Amino acid sequence: MTINAVIFDWAGTTIDYGSRAPIVAFQKAFENVGIQISEAEIRQDMGLDKYTHIHKIMDLPAVQNDWQARFQVLPTEDDCNQIFSDFKAILLSSLTEFGQLKPGMSDVIEYLNTHHISYGTTTGYDAEMLALVLPIAALQGYQPAVNITSEQTNGVGRPAPDMLALAAEQLNITDPTTVMKVGDSVNDILEGNNANAVSVGIIDGSNIMGLSEIAFNALSSAEQAERRAQVTAEYQRAGADYILQSMAELPALISQINQPVATDH
Repeated sequence: MTINAVIFDWAGTTIDYGSRAPIVAFQKAFENVGIQISEAEIRQDMGLDKYTHIHKIMDLPAVQNDWQARFQVLPTEDDCNQIFSDFKAILLSSLTEFGQLKPGMSDVIEYLNTHHISYGTTTGYDAEMLALVLPIAALQGYQPAVNITSEQTNGVGRPAPDMLALAAEQLNITDPTTVMKVGDSVNDILEGNNANAVSVGIIDGSNIMGLSEIAFNALSSAEQAERRAQVTAEYQRAGADYILQSMAELPALISQINQPVATDH
């Protein structure tokens, strides 16, 4: 097997350690209508496109109950649209703050460029959010050749394979088994598996871990090990082909996969 292309996720995978920007924006948007939601409630569906994600949060029994108690009616489609609009405004105003490349990414970019392995992204961001992130990433040397949002796949996002398939097609890759999908959420792994790609989960700074770099570094070694083991178990349950502690380990993994197989003469 040979890896000819790598498709990354954005927040929590390549930028935004701990995938903090969407969490903050979701919580603020719901707080603005008087509804409190926990990080755990948000994170269980991370990786979906943000509009679908708002609906998932709205459908949570606790949110439905709180909404009814507060407004005497259940939330409507208009309410979802209003919260999405608010969420998007909050996220757009904060994305630049969370746009720093995660540790190890610079080495990954250099490796892919040196070995002529093309790379792109699929994302839960929409085009407007992506338009803010791309130039920030580019200034740090990260310039994916293709960036696919669910707007380009008729609204079909993760965990369906459509965005990944389109990214591969735009990179002129015809065999999905030569594509590696790298992400930080269960939906990333499922997207890779559903597309018949090689799926890789990143542990540190991931959505599943859910901690900022400062918060993670403040843990004891034993606590860090425990959190990493929990994330590993989540990826294993989702069916990840490979699980890496950090992005810094990706070049070695690709080199290992791409080594020529020795044949007996």
